[in-house]
Amino acid sequence: MTDQIPLVRNRRPREPGYLLATYYLEPRGISVTRFAQAAGLTRKHVSNIIHGHASVTPETAVRFALVLGTEPHYWLNLQNAVDLFDARQRVQSNPTLEVGAFALPAAE
Repeated sequence: MTDQIPLVRNRRPREPGYLLATYYLEPRGISVTRFAQAAGLTRKHVSNIIHGHASVTPETAVRFALVLGTEPHYWLNLQNAVDLFDARQRVQSNPTLEVGAFALPAAE
């Protein structure tokens, strides 16, 4: 059944906050405080997102998109990639997991 598993990343994707800081704020000289103000968020919350201590929620994604001229799905997809990677790491390390126990047979 392993031939049907989609490509799985070997390393953890970057958090959306890292990309926010590296590609949107720092190159433009925008401070975390100023960005937070424009997005209607606290500086602490934006800082927590940048440092990977908080996740991007759908509401936060909408705020980022409106302020930066991007799409909310961009930010949510980045967060989902990180969350899915972390979940796979946790679940796959569970020794009681019966992988493929009820999988349908492969179509020929």
